[in-house]
Amino acid sequence: MSSESNSQPKLRPALLESMGLKVALPPILGIFLTVFLDMLSFGMFIPDLQLRVKLLAAEHYGLGIDTHDARVGALVGMSLAAFSLAQLVTAPFLGRLSDRIGRRRVLLITCLLSVASYVAYAHSTSLTMVFVSRVLGGIGAANLGVAFAYIADVTKPEDRAKGLGLVGAAFGLGFILGPFSGTQLLKFGHNEPLLLGYVAAGLSLVNLLYVWLLLPESLKESNVEKGHFLSDFKTAVASPGLGLLLAMFFALNLGFTNLETTYFQLLADSRSVFHLGETMAKEYGGYILAMIGVISAFTQGFLVRRLMPVYGEVNLIRFCLPILAVTLLSIPFTPLWIPALIGLLFFGMSNGLVQPSLSSVISRSAPAAIQGGIFGITQALGALARCVGPLIGNSLFSLQPSYPYILGASLILIPVLAAWRIRMPEPTGSAEGAVTAH
Repeated sequence: MSSESNSQPKLRPALLESMGLKVALPPILGIFLTVFLDMLSFGMFIPDLQLRVKLLAAEHYGLGIDTHDARVGALVGMSLAAFSLAQLVTAPFLGRLSDRIGRRRVLLITCLLSVASYVAYAHSTSLTMVFVSRVLGGIGAANLGVAFAYIADVTKPEDRAKGLGLVGAAFGLGFILGPFSGTQLLKFGHNEPLLLGYVAAGLSLVNLLYVWLLLPESLKESNVEKGHFLSDFKTAVASPGLGLLLAMFFALNLGFTNLETTYFQLLADSRSVFHLGETMAKEYGGYILAMIGVISAFTQGFLVRRLMPVYGEVNLIRFCLPILAVTLLSIPFTPLWIPALIGLLFFGMSNGLVQPSLSSVISRSAPAAIQGGIFGITQALGALARCVGPLIGNSLFSLQPSYPYILGASLILIPVLAAWRIRMPEPTGSAEGAVTAH
């Protein structure tokens, strides 16, 4: 990478700036607010989605809500996987598209799709509408790689982990307010999706207006070489150590899906140590996710900035991944409240350190010309994990609630071991340095 590319680019003005109205917000703060609003809307559905789909699936087969029928688990898994399948198909395209036409235009398109997704969910009284909502939402959520590429555009390589940590903090804040807000809206809406869906659609509309009016374009004026997903993937595999990092990213996400797609069911299930029932599972689960969000936001917004310069990305990855595996394994066996909260504290902090560290290492090892394309690949791999994970995890859950968590912890052992084969070399000359395996 040339020394020129190590400097921050001159941003192309947002709409209000082009009209002569000065905007004082820093670009990183802009993308922080964009991701926060996006995740706030998305997080509001977490307490409702798994149990609503389970209810609709049980009704489809003429069964009760507390059923352990494998067919119901398969439909729940398919509805969750539909979101990620749509994300998988579109993320690489959107990442490459953002390299060609700019990050801002792609963010505008995806924000509009998110609005349509939440309106569809507001009317999701059937499995068909749930699937429509999930597919539209998956395409809208495929903009995460574009947000990461925006951060890479406006930060120097040595500051990239900090910038990505701010994006992670936006995630955390979204999960602080999102699930809790969702439970309250469900109360006011008498456990129906109408109010929940339209409030989330309104937030996404605010997000769209913010990007349109205030967010400047981060991509340089120079043309980017045309390419496609396969060429980007070949470039990624050919880059020293990047293939191993992408494999770690995939295994980590595949392990997490076993928690993400079964946790509210775990809280409600009569066979678990919690057995809270549907209503209390949604409420308590919202509180628990809010707590994890606080921990994650604090970790990624505060601790990352202080620990990264001292220990470096690779050492944080090596230290925190084993903690993640152990705490994930303990979740279905640790009762509320104090024991579970202690475990979730370690889970949230270790996850908050691993995610921006791994994303930073991937970004710094990727060729500069396809930053958007590479982040599109990582999001596609994450989406692939979330396609496969819900199908496997929910099928295992129907057999025994603890099985998905045992599988998830086992999968995270793969990056635990692989982390000792990567190192971050010193930057040399005009290149910022690539991550290599040894």
